[in-house]
Amino acid sequence: MALPDQTGGRVPLLHPASPFSRWLQGPEFDCFLPALGQLPQRLAYALAHGRGRINARHDRDWVSLAHAQPHVAEQTRRALAELVPADQVEGALRERYRTLAREEFETRLLARRGLAAFDVQSDAALDALAQRPAGCGLLLLTAHFDNYLLGVAALAARGERVHLAVSDVVSDPRLHPAIRRHFELKYAGAQQLLNGGRIWRIEQHTRHCYRALKAGEVVVMLTDAPALSPEAGVWLPWLGRRRAVAQGALRMAAGTGCALGGVICRHLGGRRHALELSPLHPPAADEAALEADHAVVFAFLEQHIRQALGHWWGMHLLPHYPLAPAEAAAAMPAGTVVEHR
Repeated sequence: MALPDQTGGRVPLLHPASPFSRWLQGPEFDCFLPALGQLPQRLAYALAHGRGRINARHDRDWVSLAHAQPHVAEQTRRALAELVPADQVEGALRERYRTLAREEFETRLLARRGLAAFDVQSDAALDALAQRPAGCGLLLLTAHFDNYLLGVAALAARGERVHLAVSDVVSDPRLHPAIRRHFELKYAGAQQLLNGGRIWRIEQHTRHCYRALKAGEVVVMLTDAPALSPEAGVWLPWLGRRRAVAQGALRMAAGTGCALGGVICRHLGGRRHALELSPLHPPAADEAALEADHAVVFAFLEQHIRQALGHWWGMHLLPHYPLAPAEAAAAMPAGTVVEHR
């Protein structure tokens, strides 16, 4: 079934431009996702993955639905074209949507039932976390990979106060109200598991993150975002090219003199996950040492992303990273004319 689009053509019922597809986010996030948590585990995960397969076919990502066009699928295919052979692109694309559908179900389940709903292998990571110097703040970098929010909650399982810095993009008024409610509910539920830690919208609460680090606490930051411009980024090797990443984490580490590390929560199947911590870097002696440590942490994140590429549901951001001039030239199709201004 299809509906007329704004140009007089027809779009499939579940296409991001379809009013029905956008309306469907209400029942989907307000009713279907919470209902999954009431079902037997195997059935709930099967239905979540089934929803992911449907979303992959129609690009029913909440970002695409807000844009009313298949934005995420197009950008994800561009990213995958850099990272895998052509015959693996569509499989990895489908896996990306299945991962996000599972994450959306699991984070609502986490908010309602806590860590008891999951089996997280975390002893080695928590032992390493406990060995950092007393009173030393720790900034942990992570990515939009598998269920990072479950990983943040698991970090606090032994009584550590943990904070999470997230983007305020989920408050964008173009998003369906059910999407905004979804993020409010999942963040509010997860925050109850952080031993007094908070989930901060980084755009408004940077100073709170600085204060927590200076107080010797743990702050986790999502750092797989591109720099807004080449001048405003940190250049480092990232997924096969030299790219400019957002510099917020580096500035925060420099401004607080904290230790630095990386954290990943990997899905092992069903309700089983594994929490992994990178080697922790003590406060750097100078700017060059800090930049080197920062690059090593990004290499840790890249290693995990490459091992399960379809689980990196933030990959649609990759085409937006500024490339170093030599890398940008290498990425251009043969015959491209470059204008110098």
